[in-house]
Amino acid sequence: MNRFCLALFALLLLTPATEAGYVELNGQAQIINDDIEDARRRAIDRALSQAVMNAGAQLDYQQHSRNGVLMDEQLSMESQATVESMEILSERRSGSQYHVALRVRLASDTLGECRGPAGRVSISVPRAQVRYREQLVPGGLYELDGAFSRLVSNTLNGEGRYAFGNAREDLRIDMTTHDRQWVHSLGQQDSSQYVLALVFDDLSVERPDRVLGYWERDATRQLALEAVLYDAFTTERVWSQRYRSQGGWPYERQEMADTATERFWNSDFGQELRRIGNDVVQDLNATLACQPLKGRIVELRGNAAVVDLGLRHGLRPGDKLQILPQQDSWAQPGNLVLTLEQVEPERARARMDGATALMGVQVGDWVQRAPR
Repeated sequence: MNRFCLALFALLLLTPATEAGYVELNGQAQIINDDIEDARRRAIDRALSQAVMNAGAQLDYQQHSRNGVLMDEQLSMESQATVESMEILSERRSGSQYHVALRVRLASDTLGECRGPAGRVSISVPRAQVRYREQLVPGGLYELDGAFSRLVSNTLNGEGRYAFGNAREDLRIDMTTHDRQWVHSLGQQDSSQYVLALVFDDLSVERPDRVLGYWERDATRQLALEAVLYDAFTTERVWSQRYRSQGGWPYERQEMADTATERFWNSDFGQELRRIGNDVVQDLNATLACQPLKGRIVELRGNAAVVDLGLRHGLRPGDKLQILPQQDSWAQPGNLVLTLEQVEPERARARMDGATALMGVQVGDWVQRAPR
């Protein structure tokens, strides 16, 4: 997926909605072993990715780029927009860093049809899986899997427009198994609508040969990640995306890296981890924009019910939820409605019209709030 697309959408929010406007951005990246083109690409990538997070936006898109220049770009979003142009104002090398300055011209059109799921869905984020754990030996990155899951969950909580995260770094799960019962179990345990699986395929370190056999050259660490979003109700795969990059690795051969320090996260590799975490969240925003908000009935007494959705999901007293019975029922889906009366942070009490027994509603039945 082209990261330029994800970032350019958010820039619309920084300009007037009814007229074309320019936005200027700056970015930088470490130059690794004199690879100027790679540093240039990452500098542009980081600038645009950060713009996305600052604006908290999402998009659907079609776009092509060549050598950092956007070509035949078209973006569709909440406020649909056309990218008229993007140009690099300046680029320079300063020591081991490469700096770029960009200017983007955007024109907005009309509002899109879907404005989100009328609430925020809950996503469980278990500890990331590292496919080849021997790759963690250089630097001793044995806690990277948990640290990255927390990063994504925290980013969701701060920047996710349509979701919030529940970090479960205490859980080590084989996410590559064909049996997805763990998705359903974790969703019920956490009262989550989705489960996000993060699997690192490559974290290897590449060290070029020493110059004249003595002087070390810059090392790089690869970064390949697959992210998969599962529906915790049906265990179906809703979305998946692969991310690949690399970053400068500043640590010596026998030196240990601490993922709890600013030095690690401010390193070139740490910045790439942050960027990919941002990209995952923005891709999730785009995916969840038109999905319904779903929950479960957890208690039932006569015409009163308790659901595992609440204030944190964006619900308020007076809101209505459709009941989706999971057992045989004479009522058509959507004809059974709950009206919320008392809403707490993560659950709500509601009332139903008619006799529960006649409707066939049971504990465990699903409820949903359709997208706006």
